[in-house]
Amino acid sequence: MSAAFSNRRKTTRGFTLIELLVVIAIIAVLIALLLPAVQQAREAARRSQCKNNFKQLGLGMFNYEETYQAFPATYTCVNNSILPGWLGVRGTYDDINIHTYAERLLPFVDQAPIYNRINFSQPYFAPINLGPLGNFTYDNKAAVRTPVPIYICPSAPRSSNTYSFTENGFGVPITWETGVNDYSPSCGMWGAQCNGVSGESNAGYIDGAMSNNNPKTRIADLTDGSSNVMLFYELAGRNNLFRKGRLVTANGTIGGGWADVWNAENWMCGSNYDGTGTEGRCFVNCTNESGVGIYSFHTGIAHILLGDGSVRALGENASNEVVVKLMSINGGGVLGEF
Repeated sequence: MSAAFSNRRKTTRGFTLIELLVVIAIIAVLIALLLPAVQQAREAARRSQCKNNFKQLGLGMFNYEETYQAFPATYTCVNNSILPGWLGVRGTYDDINIHTYAERLLPFVDQAPIYNRINFSQPYFAPINLGPLGNFTYDNKAAVRTPVPIYICPSAPRSSNTYSFTENGFGVPITWETGVNDYSPSCGMWGAQCNGVSGESNAGYIDGAMSNNNPKTRIADLTDGSSNVMLFYELAGRNNLFRKGRLVTANGTIGGGWADVWNAENWMCGSNYDGTGTEGRCFVNCTNESGVGIYSFHTGIAHILLGDGSVRALGENASNEVVVKLMSINGGGVLGEF
């Protein structure tokens, strides 16, 4: 081997430290540029899936209405002397056999196996012995703890698609586990924001398409026009309480399950723009607190399902007038484009 070749081998070298740092820096910049794009693509897919859930929910609602000549009652229950007045309609007896629209819809959204496991002659939180209200022995809890994909928005942050809830309004604590539900029926609106809207009544409240005051609403009853009336809207992330995208309190609100009467009994009133308070002018993406407004984890919008089956993106800056008109089914205040 010649001395010249041997010297050349001795002078062969790898990257210097500076060169290595430059390469690492370039890779870091590329990752920083690509990561937001990947996250945006993932959120676009999640948003598309959430929108598709609403479309399937709409098909289920229309098929139910065609079969039974009415939309499903948002919930069924009668109160008299024992059950609290906030639950159900006043009657001559107490009926704690509570069930929600989300249960009734199951066979119409490809979830007949879960539906067939529910005994509708006993409440969804059976088995339980409630003394004078009845001793219920059938195991409905096994069915209602099952997550139902169509009721779940994949953009909502959570560690589990079920949660355990204890209801204390019946004189004894009742605990059950339910699959989550990121959507709310359009029950109605109450409070100051109902008043003074052009074309609407000033009664201090407005019945929605899924109002418990009207348990047999039909498409024909949406006299403001089916394309002008909400059936459902996003109210995601419950039972954790969020304001403006920030988690405030774990288990800080109610109504986030498909087998939960508080999901079915949900009238909105608006909040302040920071998500606090009630009867404020913010209705979209300020807070997911039950009975306040509309809430999603999509940037700038929340999905709503209209009475004609279309799914629309309602902007965060939507006025209270727009939301009132979308809620009302027969006030005469018809919307234009929004």
